[in-house]
Amino acid sequence: MVRFTRFVIATCLLALLVAFSLVPALAQSQEETEQALIQIVAQSDEIAGWLDEHPGWIGHGYPGEDAPTFWYVEFYDSSETEWLGYGVIHAETGEIIEAFAPRPLPTEVYAEQQPRIQTLVLADPEVQARLIDPALWDVYTDYNRWEAVWEVYLYRGQQALLVKASLDENDYFSISSITDPNELAEEQAAQAKRDQAVNLAYSAEGIDAALEGYDNWKTYVENQGGTRWSVSFEADGQRLFYALVDIATNRVLDTTPGS
Repeated sequence: MVRFTRFVIATCLLALLVAFSLVPALAQSQEETEQALIQIVAQSDEIAGWLDEHPGWIGHGYPGEDAPTFWYVEFYDSSETEWLGYGVIHAETGEIIEAFAPRPLPTEVYAEQQPRIQTLVLADPEVQARLIDPALWDVYTDYNRWEAVWEVYLYRGQQALLVKASLDENDYFSISSITDPNELAEEQAAQAKRDQAVNLAYSAEGIDAALEGYDNWKTYVENQGGTRWSVSFEADGQRLFYALVDIATNRVLDTTPGS
């Protein structure tokens, strides 16, 4: 009986040691957990070789807000100015759910794929329909390592077209998007102005009292001419706060609480 009890205890201790060796996060502080999970992700196939090219790299880990057992780990260079990739890891099992590193293509792969991608894009029926006469367009093709896609830029005077494409591990070619980069730039600029207007309105006097007790409020933004924008904060079908702002002068021109 004594031998059996000792065997059970030894077996349990061994199981615990194995568990803790696989998942150091289970019985450690938040900081120790973070460092242990960073090391696991750093040693993954996707990340390890890439980090070796960046001596002194720095890692940060964060538990998920909605699912704290899943941690998000990010990597930066030694000066923390260049983002080197990320990984998502299950803190209890040590399983890496996904990982990505913005690696450039090897020189030989780039040299082989670049002309193929450009030829395949120019032969695509939808691209040809937009260009009408491809010979009249200037073409520039490069690999975007941050998105892991090829980007083919086509220019003709003020006209422009951006095609994002890729070749997978089975050599299957696909196009993920065809856009007008000029329109995209304009849309991004307009969104930046809307965001600036909302932030300015949110700094207005009386906004805290107007939104108190509401967690589901939304903002509705409209341009009122030039650099003036109106911002309405609404929830449950009623207006909680209204502000007229000027993003050029960074001023709140008028406010109206409630409705």
